[in-house]
Amino acid sequence: MKIFLISLSVLLLFSTYINAQEQVSDTTQVQKIDEVVVTAQFQPQSEKNAIYKVKVFNSKQILYKASNNLRELLLQELNLDLAQNSVFGSSIEIQGISKENIKILIDGIPVIGRLNGVIDMTQINLSNIERVEVIEGPVSVFYGTDAMGGIINLITKKQQSKTTEGSISTYYESVDALSLDGDIGYKFGKNTIRLNSGYYHFGGLSTIETPRNLNWEEKTQFYGNVMFNRSLKKLNLRFNSRFSNEKLFSIGEENRNGQIEDINYFTRRIDNTLNLQGEVLNNKFIDITASYLNYQRYHDTYDVNSIDFEAVLSNTDTKENNLVKYNYAGIKAQIGKSNKNHKFNYAIGTDINTESTEGERIFENKQTILTSVLYSSLNFKLSNKFEIQPATRYTYNNVYGSLISPALNAKIRFDNYNQLRFSYARGFRAPSLKELYLDFHISVGSFTYIINGNKNLEVEKSHSFNLQYTFTTNSNSKIFSIEPSFFYNDISNLIALSELVNFKRNYINIENFKSIGGKIDFSYKPLNELTLKSGVSVIGRYNQFNEAYNSEKFIYSPEIFTNINYEILKNKTIFHAYYKFSGERIGFYFDENTQSLIKTTRGSFNNLDFTISKSFLKNNLQTSLGVKNVFNVKDIETINNMGEAHSRDMQLWGRSIFIKTTFKF
Repeated sequence: MKIFLISLSVLLLFSTYINAQEQVSDTTQVQKIDEVVVTAQFQPQSEKNAIYKVKVFNSKQILYKASNNLRELLLQELNLDLAQNSVFGSSIEIQGISKENIKILIDGIPVIGRLNGVIDMTQINLSNIERVEVIEGPVSVFYGTDAMGGIINLITKKQQSKTTEGSISTYYESVDALSLDGDIGYKFGKNTIRLNSGYYHFGGLSTIETPRNLNWEEKTQFYGNVMFNRSLKKLNLRFNSRFSNEKLFSIGEENRNGQIEDINYFTRRIDNTLNLQGEVLNNKFIDITASYLNYQRYHDTYDVNSIDFEAVLSNTDTKENNLVKYNYAGIKAQIGKSNKNHKFNYAIGTDINTESTEGERIFENKQTILTSVLYSSLNFKLSNKFEIQPATRYTYNNVYGSLISPALNAKIRFDNYNQLRFSYARGFRAPSLKELYLDFHISVGSFTYIINGNKNLEVEKSHSFNLQYTFTTNSNSKIFSIEPSFFYNDISNLIALSELVNFKRNYINIENFKSIGGKIDFSYKPLNELTLKSGVSVIGRYNQFNEAYNSEKFIYSPEIFTNINYEILKNKTIFHAYYKFSGERIGFYFDENTQSLIKTTRGSFNNLDFTISKSFLKNNLQTSLGVKNVFNVKDIETINNMGEAHSRDMQLWGRSIFIKTTFKF
């Protein structure tokens, strides 16, 4: 950590020197065109002017990385740690915080259906996504529960310039992965209709030697989207309906009783939203969304003969007793005023929603939570260089009552090159329906294990601080930037499963979790053809098991990121290299058999992808060819959250070659 701080000091001095040199030698600055962002904003505005630091992955980045889903897009990003569980799917950690405390949205509407606290990112396809916006740190004022660690907001494609336009994409990867998708849009008068559909299949593979196992399970996905948009002067009325269906096939191994079970897991999502947004009442911006989301998951279990491997559908573990449904219905409305020439701007909003779940594993088979919210945020420009934005959210929940969560953001712009952002937030996470009302019984031999929810759970709460400095200089088409940042998170009343007592476990509030760390991002564009990005980060994690095992409060792990893009302008060919080093990570779990605390270590590993992209037919045909995981890293054992039950997760499935083509018309 001391080395990190010393390096930061040197970089700050270096940036100040460059700043002074630029002001003397170049009075005509080339301004960088900023991305327009919408996440946690009063209205759409440039990333440079946003008081939150928003990281944007645009359509070109999605295309060049040949990303089929959200996991593939974020796999090599700094401060974002991903892991893959065979059944629960792909999870993400931001600033050391993971699972329930990371909120994933599509056009500002939450993605529902968590398994073991995880939204499987491999189920979130990017075929109709225009860009992805990420905010590290809590955004609970705007998005409520589950947003203590950060926000990932996927923005769908909505506009088109031609009367008719569309695209067809194909993808093949040498690990028996195939993807086909297409979309078409038709614009007539003030109306636009867009249709999108696709198919993805992964044949599964094994990275460990076992008699009968695929630790990367076979899966098949179908997905589609229908969007209708109508322009109403300065307003847009938009209806969006999304559908996805996944089948995951899990091959079982013979247990100590000589039994084998194969399981097919089926997951279906249907999301419908109606949105009205645009300018009203003299430069006010409204954003109103009504949504209804439906999620269901069940599995079919097959008893397999250990001699001839003939499979017979089980008559005990059936769809009727393992089906779980989640429904979400809500309306969110916000009105805001944001004018960079005005000293006072604001946003006021409300969010009313109901969540329900039903199934044999839920207490009394069905439960519902109703939440009503009022929130507001005020932006004061105290001068041309300093602005401050206090905010607060009042939440009433019919289970845990009322809650107030404040936040404070500030931004200082020293000059055209240097600016500083600071944020404090009192984040929160409400207990989920599963944590409150789970009623799960499973028989193993002569014993019956019981896992119950807990209606008396308290809300998780956090104090979070983020500090981020940006130095950027643009001169003669050369762009150079340094962005050091620091964070500290302190979460109390963490919800977790209790220890096993008399074959029973239930959800309880346990001791605090803390994370601390920082990173430095570099970006340099010395030529129009060449872009260099790099960064280093260190994250420290703490919970009560740290001190029980070791005197250290925080256990640190480093990361290094590098991205190189080189373009040959004459023949429209781009070379991309994406690299990430993930350092050694220590975790703990409580072994219920030995009643002792066990230390585990995830080894360090390197992940490098190399891609060549080339355009043909006046940029209408884009082809990408590349190698993923050049170093052939396989099956790194991972502990996602220190202190939870030990589980084996994977990171990568080894080296593969891919090709992707996209034809636009």
